[in-house]
Amino acid sequence: MTGLARQKIVAYLAAVFVAGAAAGVAGGYQWGRGAAFRPPPRPRESMMQRITTECQLRPDQVVKIEPIVTDVSQRMHQLQRDQFKQIGALMKECNTRMSEFLDEDQKRLLDEREARHEKWLKEHQGRGPEGRGGPPMGRPPGPPHDDKFPSKP
Repeated sequence: MTGLARQKIVAYLAAVFVAGAAAGVAGGYQWGRGAAFRPPPRPRESMMQRITTECQLRPDQVVKIEPIVTDVSQRMHQLQRDQFKQIGALMKECNTRMSEFLDEDQKRLLDEREARHEKWLKEHQGRGPEGRGGPPMGRPPGPPHDDKFPSKP
């Protein structure tokens, strides 16, 4: 092997190494940046468990506080369900009002979109933290992305 061929091989290997290192740095930066701005994961525990741990409640306090937390928790979940129903009604109203300005094909597409959304809601009803309704913390509810109706113009 000539000296010139050996130098070319070394140069190519060095270029591949530098390119790989640059890609690794860029990828690591992007991954780290995303992880840095995400809240740390919390174990799924009930409100009562968190209050008991964080406030270092005594057993006699737990007995008195638990009914309060249970009552408020149930009322909060009912409020979430009621709001979810109200939002659904508003979305149906929006679709009805918009359909005035759509042609028949567009109305059909809007109806299909609404049917997919309702199907998604039925499939995901009752899911969430600890099996309760609603999305996990930090995740908004909603169906998968819809290509026919992009969110941005």
